[in-house]
Amino acid sequence: MELTEREQQILNLIEKEGPVSPTDVAKRFEISQPGASQALQRMMRKGLLAKENVGKRAYYRHIKEDVTYLYSAYNALSQVWAYLMALGLSGEKLAKARRARDTLEELLAEKAK
Repeated sequence: MELTEREQQILNLIEKEGPVSPTDVAKRFEISQPGASQALQRMMRKGLLAKENVGKRAYYRHIKEDVTYLYSAYNALSQVWAYLMALGLSGEKLAKARRARDTLEELLAEKAK
């Protein structure tokens, strides 16, 4: 995926300092607030950033953090899966756990692209 110079600068800022708001980006790069918002939204559409609203402010974080979280959730669910198998639960209950595990696998595959 090709990034503009500004997008790479924003990504570097987020990786270094954590989640940022459009105001943070506007001040840091001396650009307008609407320009910063547009850049962040464009990066979100590219799948690079996730947006989180905190009160009236929006913060953008790098998606890589989501992948780390998904991996830990998947690993925990895998341990639960092994435990459930040992319990001898009904096929229906095991199927629900399997669907949850499969959903996490799909999310990981998508995010790892």
